[in-house]
Amino acid sequence: MINAVIGKQLMISIHNKVGALAEACGIVADAGINLIAVCGYVIDDKGFIVFVTEDNKKASKTLKSKNYDVREEEVILASVDNKPGTLKDITEKIANVGVDITLLYGSVEQKGKTSKIVIVTENNTVAMAALQ
Repeated sequence: MINAVIGKQLMISIHNKVGALAEACGIVADAGINLIAVCGYVIDDKGFIVFVTEDNKKASKTLKSKNYDVREEEVILASVDNKPGTLKDITEKIANVGVDITLLYGSVEQKGKTSKIVIVTENNTVAMAALQ
């Protein structure tokens, strides 16, 4: 089972320092906004945080008010069966229509039945059609 919709993620870039992710997450939490998905990574001295929240508009406004550089990007939000081979099937379907996946992240509870995956591609419209 693949249940996929087009959504948005917020992307911020920051100077990498200890506690930077906690600070950004705290700003969102203090605004009463729940995170649906988060990805954080560092390249050299630059940190990157990617959020999908229950209220991206409010999260963006709140982060910008704290001088964060926030960009919004269209993504595919997918709920899929948590079983061996599901991610292989999804990524093959997208590859078979010639669409490049540029970022993918997700999670599942241990022994959970459903995985949540965020997929960023070079063409979400074509990728979505392949997943239907």
